[in-house]
Amino acid sequence: MFFILIMGCEREYLYRGDESGVMFSVDTVRFDTIFSDLSSVTKNFKIYNPSEHDMLIDAIQLAGGDRSDYRININGEAVDFITDVRLKGHDSLFVFVEVSINPSGEDAPFVVSDSILVYTQARLQTVQLVAFGQDVVRLTKAHLKSQTFTNDKPYLINDYVEVDSLQTLTIEAGTKIFFGKDASMIVYGTLLVNGSLEEPVVMAGARREAWYKDKPGQWGHIQLMPGSGESNIRHAHIRNSKYGLVIDSVGLGDGMPVRITNTRIEHISGYGIIAQSAGLEVGNCLIADCGKSLAALTVGGRYEFTHCTLANYYNWSFRTHPALLVSNYYLDKGNNAVIAHVEKAEFKNCIVYGRNENELLLDLKKDETSMGSDAILFANCLLKVPKSFDMSDANRFRQIIRDKDPKFVQSAEYNFQLDTLSAAKDAGNVVFSLDYPTDILGKSRFEDDSCDMGVYERVEKK
Repeated sequence: MFFILIMGCEREYLYRGDESGVMFSVDTVRFDTIFSDLSSVTKNFKIYNPSEHDMLIDAIQLAGGDRSDYRININGEAVDFITDVRLKGHDSLFVFVEVSINPSGEDAPFVVSDSILVYTQARLQTVQLVAFGQDVVRLTKAHLKSQTFTNDKPYLINDYVEVDSLQTLTIEAGTKIFFGKDASMIVYGTLLVNGSLEEPVVMAGARREAWYKDKPGQWGHIQLMPGSGESNIRHAHIRNSKYGLVIDSVGLGDGMPVRITNTRIEHISGYGIIAQSAGLEVGNCLIADCGKSLAALTVGGRYEFTHCTLANYYNWSFRTHPALLVSNYYLDKGNNAVIAHVEKAEFKNCIVYGRNENELLLDLKKDETSMGSDAILFANCLLKVPKSFDMSDANRFRQIIRDKDPKFVQSAEYNFQLDTLSAAKDAGNVVFSLDYPTDILGKSRFEDDSCDMGVYERVEKK
């Protein structure tokens, strides 16, 4: 008798739908650009039963079957065709979708499409699947001789690439270089990044979905090793890595400094730029959204920053490091400070700002053999520092705007252009602008009476 009662309570699922069929949460599942031979993220949609009756869906099918680039999972079952799918009244089920794209042999992106077919007694309904594929040049544990990366198709680096000593890697405008997890570029020779305003060079993580665009820590870093050549980076966008640029004992002595101009370094889990005992010229650059310092200039060296915006509103973890650090020593094995002379550390027409109370740390030591910090200069800069920060030395601090909000247009959206009421507007020194007459967007700095601090020039509409 108990068995009969249980059987009597089972749902019969006799209803097979009418002309209204089922409902979908989306009509098309779209994927951002996916590199060939890589899997996408998994996306999903829902199939709804709009009726109060329990429904038996005749079949759900991936149109391309086992030859499709797509894979689907229906309520936990990985299939490309399933029949007699039960769906309670006013209930729904999940369909999960991912795609892996085969190489096409083409340079340009291409479309890969398919569809999911849902059969009920009265009608056939579809959900479209659309992805953009892109062939790439793959480099894994590669040792590079002198060559040029072109913009014909993107480059995908896994593990690492090394530019050999006395060799030059030239990267032409519009080239896109993507890095797999923990992948890095190590330069023993020379790195020449020749981006342009219209076609910057992009160096970013390999995931192309929109969700990953501002996520830090997706790949390793770019490192210029001791003894490397006279590297020059212009019009580049470096983002999503653990470190941006690591510059180690390069550009001092008789060599030319490393030059970085018109470049954005953003969404970094560690340091944006970390340099030690290096020679570095940075102009018209934005460094933002880093888990540690935006620029850490350590163990002495020679540094010059002009018309740069260093803005740190990092959201991904608690940050203790200041936006800008300058130091002139290192600790030996006995934990003793060894002085390394700061030949120059000049910051002109710059903005250094962020959420922390103090965004500038001058960690400087002196002894009888080193003057240490005499070459440090901040001129026409807006600095986020507390009241206790000593700025009494007029040789070091000139025309400083202290702890005033620069009023970025939208820091939460990583837009660090200046609002019309910004204290940094018209507060720069035009003499410092002569080497950078246009800002990072190509706007003239000389259309009004004075130039603005930072990387962006505010041009009011007339």
